[in-house]
Amino acid sequence: MDLDFLIRRSKNTNQKAGSIFMFHGYGSNKEDLFSLEQYLPQSHTIISLEAPLKLPFGGFSWFDIDYSDVIENNLDKRYKEINESIDGLLSNIDRHIESEKLDENDVTILGFSQGGSICWKLGLDFHKRFRRIIPLSSFIHPSYLNEDLNYYKDLDIYSSHGTLDEVIPISLVENYIESLTKKNNLVFDKFEAGHTISQENLINLIKWIDMTNL
Repeated sequence: MDLDFLIRRSKNTNQKAGSIFMFHGYGSNKEDLFSLEQYLPQSHTIISLEAPLKLPFGGFSWFDIDYSDVIENNLDKRYKEINESIDGLLSNIDRHIESEKLDENDVTILGFSQGGSICWKLGLDFHKRFRRIIPLSSFIHPSYLNEDLNYYKDLDIYSSHGTLDEVIPISLVENYIESLTKKNNLVFDKFEAGHTISQENLINLIKWIDMTNL
């Protein structure tokens, strides 16, 4: 299924451009994270994808969810839907890389909330395909992780979370950060904020992208 999207093409016309793919949160749409494109490197093509499931109250979702399931780590019943979202995202990412003639060795994925959880799942399952993994205000389900954490090595990951987040408690990602940090280049920023991307968060994210854009 071809997902709706917004795109800002790279100003780099001399060679294949890197790319940043965005995955919005539950109930949102492709326009949400795309508002950040003005702060992201002009050398990269920015593509914001819209989730496939339309919600009755408006907005879109990557998979059906009851956030009580998140808090109780009970996402097993959603596992098929999550994997279908992952397969669809990979297909769409490959399509854009080919059609836009993007650098397949410089692909970044960035997601917020439910989109951030999809970002974790996609990035951990297919980590060799992505240069940077940026999940924001999200969660990790235990099933996302390989039993042997040595499987993950030298990944560039920036993750952040608000300590006052009442939608997705910080513990749902923080519990896994230490083990993932051991062999990866992982930055985990905590901010005194709720379920949002604060100004301080955005500044730190931009600095981190610039630092890894070498």
